[in-house]
Amino acid sequence: METTLTKQEVVSKTASFEKSERYLDEKEESGSFEETHKGSINPKDLDYEDNDLDLEIVNQITSTEDDPTTKILTIRAVVIGILLACLGSSVNQLMHFKPIVVTLSNMFMMIIAYICCIGLSRLAKPGTLLNPAPFNVKEHTFIFVIVSTANTSAYGTNILSAQQLYYSEYPSAAGGIFLLFATQIIGYGIAGQLRPFLVYPSQMIWPTNLPTVSFLKTFNTPGNENKTLMKFFFAIFFGIFVWEIVPQYMFPILSGVSIVCLARRDSVWVQRLFGGISVNEGLGIGSLSFDWSYLSSYSPLVLPLYVQFNIYGGILILWVLAPLIYYYDVLHAKSFPFLSNGLFQFNPETGVSARYPQKLVLDEHNNINLTALEEVGRPYYSALYAIHYIFINLGVTAMVSHVVLFHGAEIKQIALSIFKRRKFKGDDIHNRLMSAYKEVPAWWYYAIFVLGIGLNIGIGYANKSQLPWWGFLLAILLSTVLSLPLNMIYAITGTGFGLNVVAEMICGFILPGNAVANMYFKTLGYNTMNQAGNMAADLKIGHYLKVPPRLTFLAQMIGTVIGCIFNYILNYTIINSKRDQLLEANGNIWSGTNPQTMNSAAITWGAIGPMVMFGPDTDYYFFLWAFVVGFALPVPFWLLHKLFPKVGFNLVNVPMIMVGLCVVPGGNSSWITLSFILALVSQLYVKRRYSKWYIKHNYLMSAALDSGTSVMSFLLAMTVFGGGDGINRPFPTWAGNNEDIPYYDFCCADCE
Repeated sequence: METTLTKQEVVSKTASFEKSERYLDEKEESGSFEETHKGSINPKDLDYEDNDLDLEIVNQITSTEDDPTTKILTIRAVVIGILLACLGSSVNQLMHFKPIVVTLSNMFMMIIAYICCIGLSRLAKPGTLLNPAPFNVKEHTFIFVIVSTANTSAYGTNILSAQQLYYSEYPSAAGGIFLLFATQIIGYGIAGQLRPFLVYPSQMIWPTNLPTVSFLKTFNTPGNENKTLMKFFFAIFFGIFVWEIVPQYMFPILSGVSIVCLARRDSVWVQRLFGGISVNEGLGIGSLSFDWSYLSSYSPLVLPLYVQFNIYGGILILWVLAPLIYYYDVLHAKSFPFLSNGLFQFNPETGVSARYPQKLVLDEHNNINLTALEEVGRPYYSALYAIHYIFINLGVTAMVSHVVLFHGAEIKQIALSIFKRRKFKGDDIHNRLMSAYKEVPAWWYYAIFVLGIGLNIGIGYANKSQLPWWGFLLAILLSTVLSLPLNMIYAITGTGFGLNVVAEMICGFILPGNAVANMYFKTLGYNTMNQAGNMAADLKIGHYLKVPPRLTFLAQMIGTVIGCIFNYILNYTIINSKRDQLLEANGNIWSGTNPQTMNSAAITWGAIGPMVMFGPDTDYYFFLWAFVVGFALPVPFWLLHKLFPKVGFNLVNVPMIMVGLCVVPGGNSSWITLSFILALVSQLYVKRRYSKWYIKHNYLMSAALDSGTSVMSFLLAMTVFGGGDGINRPFPTWAGNNEDIPYYDFCCADCE
């Protein structure tokens, strides 16, 4: 018996969704743009960050009707999914060794999948193997999960490439493939156990999923309105595709126009404050970028507005704090570059600094030489990069306490339900519709988790990782315990902190002087939590679009296996055939930057070790106290929210403020001003005033902008920027791409 629910039945069962329908459909479809696209609520009466409103909008974007008889697992879907997974994982790993790392976006791959599947459905007779049923949103989503799982360079390839390039002992083929598989799947076991916390609750929106959901639903829903929306998507896609050749190649100054720098070209401080087109150039105050590859840094059309207010609040604090740190010479700031991620040798008596001669303090096995360290001296950070570590440490532990304080009651309720062996999925429309399908048994995920632990320990010993068995368990425990709070922050806000720095630091303290062990510990500590979040996000997409959980699970396993195999093949082949080029400092066709970065971090944290950097007799010892202080930072806002619940103190998100404080050093900053303006226009003005237009177009537009930009970036990287044949083909020099000055935006163009 078919259990399809019509919209009318759904509305009668869900009060909040009924409210959404009244709000969004009250106006007649005929009339002016104002009448057609405006919401029926007075903007002055609208509590923008009301959770009910956001959930209503999500219900409009996602599927609230379902037909469980829809065919999903077809030969067509499996074949197209596997072929695109092979392509995506191969291109991703190939680009991993290119000077400019640009990959094919999942959205572009889904456009290819749509064209192929629609083509097959028209070429093959209905009811045949290649066309068993009309192509549908669930089948498209199944392909998406396969491709998105494979379309990456597995984090473990950094270990393989670093060991093969810089160490005498490295894994065999079997050891390499199983290492990738083990480090990728163990996070899935964690995610499966966290489904009641990260997938089922309606409050776990996963904002960055919404453009994908909007795209998949629009492309697979019949009707004239959706044909119009598809035309809208392709108009934006091709428009940004053509436009991006201008700021990325012909007129790069458009990536960061600074009026102040154009007016004052001879001031270093003008560059430091107002420049931002290049990495570590400056703070980007007032700089305007017209390049979507820059503007999309923090997804201005996607992340909730209160999240962006917190992030940009952190950036504003940074704009004030950074010049003061330099002016008052905090941590010897004036002796180092204003913004830099490097390590420096510093003489406190003379105030002179230079790049740290890292190789001089290591022996032939990349272990620390204490005698040489005594002669060369301890390494130093630039002041703002040192403070950057404080913000990271504060942010990681603040994420934990923020989740406990503001979401602890919900977590407790779900945990008690699990303990009492009661199913807890909440009573929203998506959970009710998904109850028609069999869930993935918990023991499947337990089995994957246990298998992952065993594989990682066994492969670690086989690959001579030098990490003891208890080190593997500690890394897995770290990521397991922190997966819930850190991934919950991602699920609510769309961004957050990873555990890469924390994992490196912990391993450096417990296993000092061991670079290879540090790489393995970091991979398990960071990547496991990251993979748990990725799987939970994919499960949520399947949840939104009503793909049976077991098929989502199957798609993830297919994508993971294919991704690991092709990642390994490309990784092994390129390293063996291009080894000399990868070992060069600056390659023009091939680049070893990623394995070099992995190895340098392992040497810094593993061989040199955090005791050298953060020990009791160093300038940075107090940085470790930031972990303790971070736990306390959300408490004042939680208490104020309890005392004044209507003021909005619950919208102050300390981890997001820390994210804003960490945008530099390590990145460009010219996107900040215009990206914030876009966020205000999209989510403050359009969302309030033209809510129906916002729901249908906003996330679809974000998907089109991202995919069109990524395709042009990929083409430029492989053609004119030398990614394909190593020959750089610069655009003829003129004022818009002047190569004779330090920065394209003319900051410090006339400095002596």
